[in-house]
Amino acid sequence: MAWAPWLSADEALNIVDSRVVQLQEQNKNLCALFINRDSIRKVPFGYTEEVSYDCTITDAVYGVRQATDTVFITFYKGLLGMPNKTAQENP
Repeated sequence: MAWAPWLSADEALNIVDSRVVQLQEQNKNLCALFINRDSIRKVPFGYTEEVSYDCTITDAVYGVRQATDTVFITFYKGLLGMPNKTAQENP
């Protein structure tokens, strides 16, 4: 197996947390994101973690009640598969 001993679970969690904050600052219409901190799993070449989004908070008409994606935090501290669903703008 190709583990990444230099990347801890806490550091992987911080990478996801930072990305959520960055996405929300860049896009005010971004659906609410929730990180399942108990879902962190060590896998070959990094970690996986579940991130859910809920668009009903910002868009009750078109929002998705709850959807979950699994993101991959790579051993070189990259992040793949981050959900970034945007709520529809109401007229």
